[in-house]
Amino acid sequence: MKKNFLLLSAALVCSAGMYSSADDGKLTELLPAGVSANVDHEEKEYGPKTITIAGSAEKGYKAYFCADDGTHGEELWVSDGTPEGTKLVKDINPGLATSNINWITRFNDRVVFAADDGENGKEVWISDGTEAGTHMVADVHMLADSDPVGFCQLNENQFIFFAKDMDSETMTDAGEKWLYVSDGTEDGTHLVAEVDGMWLGREPGDNRFGTVVRVGRKVFFIGDTADKSQVTYGDELWVTDGTTEGTHMVKDINLEVNSNESATPGSTNGAAIAHFCNYYNEKLFFKAWSWESGNEPWATDGTEEGTYEIFNTNPTVSDNLDANGVPMGNGGGVTKTGYPAFGYVFFRSYTPETRDELGMTNCEKGNYKVFDCNTTEPTQDNSSYPDDGVEFDGYYVFCCNRGTNADIADPFQYGGELNVCDGDKTWVQYDFNPGTGCTWTRELIVVNGTLYWSNSGNKDNHNWTLTRLDKVDGGVPVTVTNIHPTDDQVYTLRNLDGKLVFFSNQTKQIYCYEYENPNKNLALNPDKMEIEFEPNNPLHNTGDGVEGIFNNDSNAPVEYYNLQGMRVDGKSAGLYIRRQGDKASKVIIK
Repeated sequence: MKKNFLLLSAALVCSAGMYSSADDGKLTELLPAGVSANVDHEEKEYGPKTITIAGSAEKGYKAYFCADDGTHGEELWVSDGTPEGTKLVKDINPGLATSNINWITRFNDRVVFAADDGENGKEVWISDGTEAGTHMVADVHMLADSDPVGFCQLNENQFIFFAKDMDSETMTDAGEKWLYVSDGTEDGTHLVAEVDGMWLGREPGDNRFGTVVRVGRKVFFIGDTADKSQVTYGDELWVTDGTTEGTHMVKDINLEVNSNESATPGSTNGAAIAHFCNYYNEKLFFKAWSWESGNEPWATDGTEEGTYEIFNTNPTVSDNLDANGVPMGNGGGVTKTGYPAFGYVFFRSYTPETRDELGMTNCEKGNYKVFDCNTTEPTQDNSSYPDDGVEFDGYYVFCCNRGTNADIADPFQYGGELNVCDGDKTWVQYDFNPGTGCTWTRELIVVNGTLYWSNSGNKDNHNWTLTRLDKVDGGVPVTVTNIHPTDDQVYTLRNLDGKLVFFSNQTKQIYCYEYENPNKNLALNPDKMEIEFEPNNPLHNTGDGVEGIFNNDSNAPVEYYNLQGMRVDGKSAGLYIRRQGDKASKVIIK
């Protein structure tokens, strides 16, 4: 793509907590003077201190987070995106003491979290954003902290979590956290299974999505048998539907014998499970290690027979042999960095020919494609290390490094920049920091038809700025914030029903940014605020021709658009947007 050295920068002027930018956006400080938010720099949705959006179309949506006003200690705060609608929810641990709130997680139009009220220890709490509607759900451990973690909504009426009780804390020196289910009431909270939930809240630093992920109305997690006198399997994939009989290890993927002297005969080692991703409420995409293949991409529908290695991206083997003479696979490696786009999962994948590059799969066995983005010779020794990505304008938009060696005369070196994939090829969307300079795009999110991210590269001596893009084709990134002369420290971007909410670690302030994109296409980029439980894979919304793709009782005419928003007749095979009245859906025409 031809380089464009033009940079549009929006100068921001502060006045009474509100900013007016040259691009007609509005940036507002939400916290009153003297209040500091505590938000971790987490490049994933699930973290100890995070911003969580919860609500409903009928009641509206709110942002929940932790803040300290100097009088009540660090407590739960809520905001509707306006300063007047931003407030302390409840002083859970009265006075200056903190309630040490962690793991705020959406549960329909409320949030659940761990908190300590100073009397009952750290237990499960719930809030609807009002003081009266904020209370402890259950005292799981009667004598100490249950220290709940791994919150995840299971279905329309329940969530799960992992916690210590008086029995589980005796299982090991550190104690174990067993699986619980709750409907938000004390009577509806109970132990599901004595399974040791592993790596909860302490997953690998490059695991952007946590280790507890819902798919449809099941939750997948990493676990091991709790009773240490029985056969153990190490960290393997588990699934629950909220019942004891529906909670089990999905499959013992790593059959390598556990040679530890204390291990019960028949025990095996763990499979290094990580990098979960909900694949359109149909399957779970994840990384697993097996002796034969090493670390490779896997998929599961929650059954043993429906759990399989998608593709052996690196079929080479080492000199290590097991007891049967089977060599150990070297493995390709998997790092989940983005969300599914137009029917595919994208991830960082290693092959001997390309090194660490962009991998793509539809989660069917054998389906795999790799894009060699960094072609600096020798290409097998140079990686693009693809990073955060999201679907925008019908493309997969992501960050990767196309070369930073200024000593090599290679016109295709662009450094770390915003890139695009259409399923067939990849290209640089815009060379924001020209040449081999880098402006790493992190935490990509689409809000009200606009793509936003935090620019972590040092552009014009200004780092971690909020940046937006109105459209992929021909769009030019615009710097939105100028909070600090050199480093805005913009983190934790969230969609508050068409408004962007984020945190600046520089000011400890929560901001709301509102902007109307003149090029926005909400059919391609809808704000999905409701929790989806049913399968929604666009590749499975197929038909043999233009008509009869899916049933719709509307009498409105049917129109087809390509992924760039241009009206087409839709007769040829491909991926289209089908519109009828106010309904739009992606469809495959064969």
